[in-house]
Amino acid sequence: MSDFHKVWIEQCDAAQGVREHFGLEKALGYLIGEKLLNFIRVSESELDFAAELPAFVARVREDFEPHELRAYLDEVRRVGAAAHTLNEAEYEFAREAGMFGEEDVVRGAKDVLRMGSIRGMLLD
Repeated sequence: MSDFHKVWIEQCDAAQGVREHFGLEKALGYLIGEKLLNFIRVSESELDFAAELPAFVARVREDFEPHELRAYLDEVRRVGAAAHTLNEAEYEFAREAGMFGEEDVVRGAKDVLRMGSIRGMLLD
């Protein structure tokens, strides 16, 4: 039996390294806009992941100050790995070049709702 549903622990540890080397914004983009968002997607259909979600959220709240979380969530415009690794111009170039494949409007809308849920979990 795999403990892959506990991957969030390593991801939170990695976020601290990202913070040290690349700054707060990149760390939050990595951890919230990529890893936590993906974790929530999976937890919608996998009970092991859903059971770990409160602990993941608690760890994020422990590792980052409320004002840091709020600032990130107030300004987030993109999510996913490319969102926090590419600057605005690079991201637009990649998007226009079709590097992200076809945009899925339904998935995008669901992610907006998920990010709203994340905001509630991290700031309430």
